[in-house]
Parts: sequence; C-alpha cells; structure tokens
Amino acid sequence: MEQDIAINVKGLQTQFGKQIIHKNLDLTIYQGEIIALVGGSGCGKTVLLKQLLGLLKPVHGEINILGIDILKPDTDLRSLQRRWGVLFQQGAMFSSLTVLENVAFVLKELTTLPSDLIETISYMKMKMAQFPLDSVHKYPSELSGGMLKRAALARAIVMDPELLFLDEPTSGLDPVSAASLDSLVLNLQKSLGLTIVLVTHDPDTLWTAVDRVAFLGDKRVLAVKPMAELIKDPHPLIQEYFTSARTQRKKEYGN
Repeated sequence: MEQDIAINVKGLQTQFGKQIIHKNLDLTIYQGEIIALVGGSGCGKTVLLKQLLGLLKPVHGEINILGIDILKPDTDLRSLQRRWGVLFQQGAMFSSLTVLENVAFVLKELTTLPSDLIETISYMKMKMAQFPLDSVHKYPSELSGGMLKRAALARAIVMDPELLFLDEPTSGLDPVSAASLDSLVLNLQKSLGLTIVLVTHDPDTLWTAVDRVAFLGDKRVLAVKPMAELIKDPHPLIQEYFTSARTQRKKEYGN
C-alpha cells in the first residue's frame, strides 16, 4: 500500500556566499510518521528545518508540503503555516506572558473565537501536553526545563496542526524527563495523527520515539532508515557519528 507524502524535498541547494550547505538534497517524509534529522555539526540539519518552515529559501530545488510548493512566489505561506506547529529548542515563550497567555496567544491572533472558548481550548491542550494545570499562571522563568518544554508543546498543538516540527525537544533535560517527553510525543502522534519532524542528538529519542532517521552528510541525505538499520550502514560518516555518540553516552551515564 502506497503511503501518502507529507513533505517532499527535491534537488535542494543551499548556499551562503561561497559556502554550500546542501547540494542536490532529496528527502521524502510520509504522513503519520515520526522522522528525525541527524548528522554531524554543520551538516545543515537546522538550516533544512528552517527551510521547511519557510524561514529560509534555498538557491534552487523544490519543497512540497501537504501538496503545496512553498517556494512558488504566489504560495500563501501564512495559510499553510497555520497547518503546522513548532517547538523551538529553547521554548521561545514570551517571557512577559503567563503559560496560559502563551498558549492562547496564537488563537487570539489567528482566530475570532470568543475568549472563554480560547481559554477552554488552551486548558485542553495543556492537559494533552501533560502540563500541570495548577501552574498555568506561572511565567516561563518560573518553570523547570521539563515544564517549559510541555508548555511549548501545548502551544505548538493549540491550532490542531497536521505537522509538528520539534527542534532538539529533549535538549537540556535529564534522562528521566527526556524519556517522559519522548513518550508524550509518541502518544500525541498516535492520538492526533500527526506527522512529526524533529532535529535531535539524543540517541534514546532515535531508538524509542522515531520511525525513521534521515542522516545528513556530504551536503545531502546519505540514508533514511529505521535506527536499527541505520547504525549498520557502512558509510564512514554514519559509522563515525554513532561511534562518537556511544562513546559520549558512556562518559555521561557510565553505561
């Protein structure tokens, strides 16, 4: 059975001055899957994520998201962006707003829903993100790292997106909090039918919360495979990356 395509990238070339980041990069992401972008420092993972979000434009190539070519000059990118949610690495919450106000912000800006309904929806999304409801009136600076991630995740799903983009979702979290967030992301994907694209360096996330891993190197996607298959790929960059990741893990956790 052929899978529906959520995102299709073809022949992408990204260049800043004389520096070429991507060259003839191809990537297909299917609806309903969780896919991770990984690779060594400087391979262009975050740049690719920003291009998928419409924040950066390549020199040439195609980016088709939910059946829409986002690089066409006449594309209504703003309307398309309403169909996805984003969790940024540091949360990117408004520091002067409470958690409730942060989550409700998008609904207030982009819809004409009455205030009481906006508050009800915001509470529902925070509950889905397993954010403690007795802390909704706290400010971002008053939250732990795990709580901040859950608040940002609630905001990312508040518009009932079809796509969810996560930038280093477990960065800065202890192993227990990171595992809990991975489990939450999996549950949300299943319950909401989301397609999820994430950038991560967390090997536990790659093993437990991801369907396929896209490995970037040599300015392109070298392989897209489930983690169990990817670590057996003989490409030197892939082998070097995961050997280094295992070594670092032993240093941090002693196993």
